[in-house]
Amino acid sequence: MAKISVLLADDHLIVRQGMRALLNAQPDIEVVGEASDGFELLELIGKLIPQVVITDIAMPNLNGIEAARQIQKRYPNTRIIILSMHSAMSYVVRTLRSGALGYLLKNDGFDEVILAVRAVMQGRRYLSPQIPGLTLDAFLAANDGSQDPQGSLTGREREVLQLIAEGHTSSQIAEKLNVSVRTAEKHRANLKAKLGLTSQAEIVHFAIQQGIVALKE
Repeated sequence: MAKISVLLADDHLIVRQGMRALLNAQPDIEVVGEASDGFELLELIGKLIPQVVITDIAMPNLNGIEAARQIQKRYPNTRIIILSMHSAMSYVVRTLRSGALGYLLKNDGFDEVILAVRAVMQGRRYLSPQIPGLTLDAFLAANDGSQDPQGSLTGREREVLQLIAEGHTSSQIAEKLNVSVRTAEKHRANLKAKLGLTSQAEIVHFAIQQGIVALKE
């Protein structure tokens, strides 16, 4: 019997190692690779073509939700499960709208991960037991995405937003995204105008509030 191929993405090595060991212990699941940030995740998907991706929501360079959007555009047959510390319905809705089928909380038991992998492989949505399905369905029905503060941004502007919030300069952003410095600065100006932000501090605050980057300890 062919095993379900899984790619893990988390910026903490110990988390990836633990998940790999536990998933590989299942007779029908095999971890084929690991990524430590969003850019590496997209690169490895192109090489490994996994059936399922399990990714943290808060990762350097490219967060899990934005990565999910890009994965669904490039590799629509890959199923995505998001791991998050956030149980707020707004995070869950944004995740599902990105194309992910699974949403688990980091304090869920490991059995939930296994169940989620098997469920999304069958094309079924799988949510943490801590998230009430009926409430989510009502929330999805009442919100068409127009209330998303990031809804006006392009995919590239969302990438630049995260990199700015992480403290990268325009030159560093240009290098990471393989664009000119002028283009990076244009994206910066556009996203600030669309979001009504004027300073670096406001961008960082917005990114933390939206779960794009984690609050530094």
